[in-house]
Amino acid sequence: EYFIMLERKYELPIKQFVIFLGADNPKMPTELDREMLKFKYPLVSLSTLDYHIFLNSDKPEEIILGVLANFQGENPENALKQILQRIEETTDTDFSLQRYFNQLRILAQLRNLDLKLKNAMDSIAKHIKEERDVLYLRGREKEKEILIINLLKQTDFSFEKIANLANATVDFVKSVKQKISADK
Repeated sequence: EYFIMLERKYELPIKQFVIFLGADNPKMPTELDREMLKFKYPLVSLSTLDYHIFLNSDKPEEIILGVLANFQGENPENALKQILQRIEETTDTDFSLQRYFNQLRILAQLRNLDLKLKNAMDSIAKHIKEERDVLYLRGREKEKEILIINLLKQTDFSFEKIANLANATVDFVKSVKQKISADK
């Protein structure tokens, strides 16, 4: 459908590819052969490409894709450190650097590399402001919520005392209490 729409719109020759991001070998068909329609497309699986191809780029957008490539026997943590270092070398602003690190974190989850990425990120910790990171803040709030739930269920402390112990606001404690009541 895309092929036909592009062909019709631009009236130019179209060469279409499908890029597979998964870690396994793709099992999808690469051609359609019907009585009135024959169509084929090349399938490129990033996991079969050497990550050095991406590492050698000068564009951080391309370097990030190295996390989806084949590490060629390299320890994943070392490969991730190299990718992080190249992103740092090719990015000129802190804002861009944070954006690329966030994108890398998302792609690393596709390969189940998030824990290895966490360890590799220690090497570039000077660029990360954890206290401003959305995932860090969400984790802290979840921990605070668990503490408040435990205090509400196991003590008869006032909302004010629980808020003080959990370093939270009284309104937050009340909202957790309402959530507990609604879940019952």
